Amino acid sequence: MTAPETQDEARRQENWRRRIENEPAAAQQDQRLLAGYKTPLFVNANIHGNEWEGTDAALRVIEQLATSTDPQVEQLLQRNRLVFNVTSNPDGRVAGTRQNAAGYDLNRDLTIVSQPETNLIRELIVDTRPIITLDLHGYVNPTLLHPSTPPHNVNNEYDLYIKHGLPNALAIEEGLRALGYPETQRARIPFRDDEPGVWDDFPPIYVPSFAMLQSSIPYTIEAPLNPRGNLTPEEKVRRSRINTDVHEVAIRTSLQYIQDHRAEVLFDQAEGYRRGAAGEPLRDIPDGYVPGWGPEDNYHTVFPRSYVIPAGSGQHSAPAAARLVDLLIGSGGRVWRAKQNFTANGKSYPAGSYVIDMHQPKRGLVNSLLEPGVDITDRVDDLYAGPAAWSQGLTWGATVDTLWDQLPGVTLERAYDGKAESAVPGGTPDLRLNLQDAADLLAVNALLDQGVKVYRLADGSVAIPHTTTNRRLAAAESRKHDVAFEAAPAGWQGTLLNRVVVGYLGTVEERDTLRDLGFEARTLTATTLATTLTADVDVILVASNLNLANLTAENRAALNAFLARGGGVVGLDTAGASFSNGASLLSVTATAGASLASGVVNIVNSQGPVTSGAIPHSFINQPVWFTNLGAGVTVEQSYGEDPLLSGWWAPNATGANGPTAAANQASIVRGVSAGGNGVVLFGTDPTYRTHPKGLQPQLGRAVLWAAQR
Repeated sequence: MTAPETQDEARRQENWRRRIENEPAAAQQDQRLLAGYKTPLFVNANIHGNEWEGTDAALRVIEQLATSTDPQVEQLLQRNRLVFNVTSNPDGRVAGTRQNAAGYDLNRDLTIVSQPETNLIRELIVDTRPIITLDLHGYVNPTLLHPSTPPHNVNNEYDLYIKHGLPNALAIEEGLRALGYPETQRARIPFRDDEPGVWDDFPPIYVPSFAMLQSSIPYTIEAPLNPRGNLTPEEKVRRSRINTDVHEVAIRTSLQYIQDHRAEVLFDQAEGYRRGAAGEPLRDIPDGYVPGWGPEDNYHTVFPRSYVIPAGSGQHSAPAAARLVDLLIGSGGRVWRAKQNFTANGKSYPAGSYVIDMHQPKRGLVNSLLEPGVDITDRVDDLYAGPAAWSQGLTWGATVDTLWDQLPGVTLERAYDGKAESAVPGGTPDLRLNLQDAADLLAVNALLDQGVKVYRLADGSVAIPHTTTNRRLAAAESRKHDVAFEAAPAGWQGTLLNRVVVGYLGTVEERDTLRDLGFEARTLTATTLATTLTADVDVILVASNLNLANLTAENRAALNAFLARGGGVVGLDTAGASFSNGASLLSVTATAGASLASGVVNIVNSQGPVTSGAIPHSFINQPVWFTNLGAGVTVEQSYGEDPLLSGWWAPNATGANGPTAAANQASIVRGVSAGGNGVVLFGTDPTYRTHPKGLQPQLGRAVLWAAQR
């Protein structure tokens, strides 16, 4: 919403918006820009489908502004652009569910971007560069609104945020008080009112925390009164009316804050971009910078001079590298490609390698995705939620090199998408594909669907005998999925694979990870095994608890028949281990860390069929490790001597479930049961919100091994 614009006026606004990011120092002094730029406010409503009133407030404001004849409203629209995502979760709104129709909490997806609704939110933030971002929620009583408690994301220019974030929050609180409702006489501002870790803004996965990395002043606004449940219709209407009023106050107060502090908020948005482009260090924020700011709030990092994502043989997975580059660019970062071969820090890189110059406007966003993260275990006793570290640079399967003091001296060209080259060797050799990315598994499963004979080798890679048809089909899948086949080793031997059907006991995360790997995935539950565990199911993926003692005779008979025919089992976390022990498959003791323990861990791969060639780090969300391994249990992967690289992993009082207890213990095990069932158990988390892309091929290889040993 804005005052009408001619094409020339709209073009001028777009040029100014780009100048604020691309030429921030000049924009700060551009008097025409400062006078004529329409400052953007972004309202993201109803991201949780059963938190409705944000949409109602947005529509109310839209209608009032669109129909008003007040000259002050006309002036407001001449100086601002209001961007409304009226309902960012339309399916969830209709269904009355927090999640979208695919089953995902969209407010945990901003740096994974697995859902189309999230992609739209990301585009709106990146493209419109809002001064203030409002994410409208419910229900926390009294009304909750940012700023948040520590821990704070270490990559933010937090001084530029908190100097505006706190005063506007206090102004919103005053506006709520003026509504006159008993329920709105005070707000809960976590930064002011809560202990560290109670409501933090650490992970960049939320709309507000992602927006802050875009140089926006963001808020979660939690309206106070839950209208759901056993209430009279009148009470539901009353609560919804108050909630709508609360969100309207947040919108109007934030818009007024922009108007009252226009020059300063414009300068500071450009200042965030300027610092990034200049490569300046993050500011040390003194105690008392704003009321309540203290040592517990001081989180910051040191930015490297550049990153390199290698091309060629130095890259663990070309498809993974292309995916990571697409994420960086789509999230507002900038990436370049080297036009010639070059050397940096004594390592040679081929032309086509990606270079990320960290002197760029949104360096905080880029670094938040690429850096390993930090261990915050000793800084906070609590977290609102995980993950406490994420690092797409370490967990998405690509090789990423950090150059602390060097920008490679090579001619660079701007990259606008990631590219992975498909390849099939010339001549007539048998073909080999090393399964190190979901794209590789997709290609293999597509070939199996077309009747191609595919053999699993001892190291978990696959080989395809040469025939004219096989070569033609492999070339087509190589082009489709951007994967590179190579010549198979002479005299190779392998196990013939068949098309694999996987039944899963779990969530949409397991469903979609299996589908991303190209497997047919079928839902299983404890009450439907008799009808869903059919004879064509080859492997069960156990990701949720299944109490074998409570199964009906019919459902237990179906499970027994599956195991009797040698069906494979892949288990995740303690649920998988409990199933394995209960069904007398593999004998292990599984120990779980604290429920909020999460992050990036150091691991050691054993080079077996599941982890041969795998990345040297893994992702955990409540880590599990295996001890007291029974006969025939082989360790595929173990936690390192110092397991936690980044994140939060506090032990209990005895230390029995902390990282010291997990050190050097098994994180992935495999074995064949006495009845001939292939079993693989994971203590890491390869399916978490479909985030850890680099762990997905480990899961895929486990499924293939369990299905056909």
